[in-house]
Amino acid sequence: MSQEHDIITAERCLASGDVEGAEHALRASWPALEQGPASVLHLVGVIRRKQGRWAEAEVFLRRAAAAEPQQARHLIALGETLAQAGLPEPGADILAAALALEPRFPGVRIAYARVALAAGRAAEALSALELELAERPHGAALELAARALMAQERFEEALASVDAALAISPSATSLHLRATILASLGRNQDALADLDRLAESGAVAPAHAFTRGTVLSNLTRAEEAEAVFYEAVRHWPQNVNAHRALANCRWMRGDAVGFTRDFEVAVRENRDAVAMRVACADLLRRADERERAEELLREGLAHAPNDIALSASLGVLLDEMDRTGEGLPYLRAAVAAAPASTQIRGNLACALMRLGRGDEALREIEPSRLAQPLNQEWICYETMALRQIGSPRYRELCDYDLMVRAYDMPTPPGFANIAAFNEALAASLNKLHILAAHPLDQSLRGGSQTSRSLLHVDDPEVRAYLAALHEPIHAYMDAMGKPDPSHPWSGRKTGAYRLVGAWSVKLKPDGYHINHLHPAGWISSAYYVQVPDVVETGEGRQGWIKFGEPRWPTPGCTAEKIVRPVAGRLVLFPSYMWHGTIPFSAGERMTAPFDALPG
Repeated sequence: MSQEHDIITAERCLASGDVEGAEHALRASWPALEQGPASVLHLVGVIRRKQGRWAEAEVFLRRAAAAEPQQARHLIALGETLAQAGLPEPGADILAAALALEPRFPGVRIAYARVALAAGRAAEALSALELELAERPHGAALELAARALMAQERFEEALASVDAALAISPSATSLHLRATILASLGRNQDALADLDRLAESGAVAPAHAFTRGTVLSNLTRAEEAEAVFYEAVRHWPQNVNAHRALANCRWMRGDAVGFTRDFEVAVRENRDAVAMRVACADLLRRADERERAEELLREGLAHAPNDIALSASLGVLLDEMDRTGEGLPYLRAAVAAAPASTQIRGNLACALMRLGRGDEALREIEPSRLAQPLNQEWICYETMALRQIGSPRYRELCDYDLMVRAYDMPTPPGFANIAAFNEALAASLNKLHILAAHPLDQSLRGGSQTSRSLLHVDDPEVRAYLAALHEPIHAYMDAMGKPDPSHPWSGRKTGAYRLVGAWSVKLKPDGYHINHLHPAGWISSAYYVQVPDVVETGEGRQGWIKFGEPRWPTPGCTAEKIVRPVAGRLVLFPSYMWHGTIPFSAGERMTAPFDALPG
């Protein structure tokens, strides 16, 4: 048998799903696979990827790319491997290089768009898809374009794109995506009709159950939603998203004790399911059940001591438990094992700053800050490190008197004054506050948040509120002065804006926002619809919004500015600034925040 024949045999085995047969065929000619030509190195990399041996797959594919640097197929396989290994950002960078090398290579635009979208780079994904669609409209590209548009909250355009995909090549995935988009638009009954069509066709998937449960929640049918999530867990007992949805639903319905009961049972019955264990521990951590979370993670590490996700999660947890020194080695080990993971590196940087080591943190931050100059989290982390080391650049990035500004909202037409408008707006927003507890992945504690974006709520008071924002947002942009290209705040000024998120939060007594930032924004906000009397009469600036203090106590980083909330007042600030709320003892506070990006 010739060496060429062995390669062809291996390719056929791979195409039929016979991974071990493919490796056996290659070893007939190359017993030491590392010594094969680029074509063999490529195939071995793909084999290792299909075996889930990500690190080995990466090594073989990088060798193939080094041997044949002008062959895009090696880069495509490498980028997809990194994405499947949970590293979409470096995967997208590799695929971008493949796209630049051979822009017409079959499937390269689709591969790049899919991974770029996973990396949160929806605009870049859409640009590649527009080129693909200009040459040949097809269902896969249209569906991906719909997902990219949806990620940018351009839901009407996303709906048009998925409808075009369905017209060309009807599929269960496109119909499910259509239901998801309709739910985002607030057209929940239409979404439910599409989900019913899916069920009638015989299509069954965890994602379908997740969307059905979400739609039922939007329709204030929370008990039915929980039942849907519970059935999904019974049907797919190892599905992480199903368990997460059920636990979140129970939590927000008020089950603060047993919300993860099924999840924890599944983790213990599937000892080696690391993703499930990490997700369950993350929910417990967010619910302040940190001891239970630590127990789960340590059990996992006892069986898999070198697992990156377990190490990173335990490092974060220990940091939050004020055991930062104990958690630091876990974070360092995770970064060493996955140096391309910006999330883990960010967690390490924050831990270093918690220990007062801002100079070391800055070295971890700088590469990602340069690579992602508009990433709000990395800007925030840089400001913290600069503040710790006493750099004057900190004051340039965080000029609180200039950048945190309060505006009295203009009274919308048809109302006698802003108080009358706020009363009507509160009545509209209260209809959307249907859950008993805060979402576990959000900053509020002791209250509720609307599950639907206000941008797509068909309500006259909500629409009037969004329209009234135009004047103060433009005044805020004017206050930036001349755009400074080196500054992540004024440098993005274009003279226009678009809202990318709007929601409402209702806090109860002892409620507050933990210190946080807004990763998806440029300008962020707090509009006060209702403010409790204790804000005026209570001691200790109860209910006031504070700026500059990180989520966890960090040496040299205390609050720098505190603003009193007033009903009818809008506070605007850069999305990268830490901000939170001082708890209040009595009454109820309702806000309607939003994020904006340059238009």
